Amino acid sequence: MKNKSEPLNPWSFVAIVCSIGMCPFFTIAGVLLGVRALVDIKARPGTRGIRLAWAAIFIGSLVTGLWGGGMLWWNINVRGQMQHGAVNAIIEGESNKLDFLSYFTNQNQTEATEFIATLHSRYGNLISGKQVESTQVEGEELAFFMMPLQANLKYELHFTDAPEISATAKFVLFDKVDEGRQFTNKFAWICIHDEIRGDLTYPPHVVMDGENE
Repeated sequence: MKNKSEPLNPWSFVAIVCSIGMCPFFTIAGVLLGVRALVDIKARPGTRGIRLAWAAIFIGSLVTGLWGGGMLWWNINVRGQMQHGAVNAIIEGESNKLDFLSYFTNQNQTEATEFIATLHSRYGNLISGKQVESTQVEGEELAFFMMPLQANLKYELHFTDAPEISATAKFVLFDKVDEGRQFTNKFAWICIHDEIRGDLTYPPHVVMDGENE
């Protein structure tokens, strides 16, 4: 048993500090430093800190796992929604209007049916599409100091009867509810830009932030 009068191994101290860090790089370092502390304590019998080193390894592994799981969930459910949600909404909506509506905060089946029908009559079936730009809605806050709560996303769409059509969709990560925020992760509207036949929007007559100025 280690004597409390023995000096604390510095690697144990640094490891526990890193293991509770707010960044996965620090938590991973906490695990590695914890292992380093165990090796160093064994090599230097005059120092203590084995329990602290094991605590750093456990906490660092746990927090790193939480960080990794959180980032994976975010990449699939939020980043994936931003990159592909508007495109998937149209593709799925061509066969099922309810699938189209599931991507939007405003859910009106009649308006959705008219939008998809007009879109198909103009351009045919949607083959593919990709997000090309993202701009924060003016005045909106940032989630986690880096992610806009609401953003206007621009897409390039490729239809069977139109090789390249541009579109803009307003993505709502968090929506205002009473005095708080509610996780939404859907689109408020989508606009298909067409200078010849006129823009096509869902919902119709929507006020598009920053798009009609």
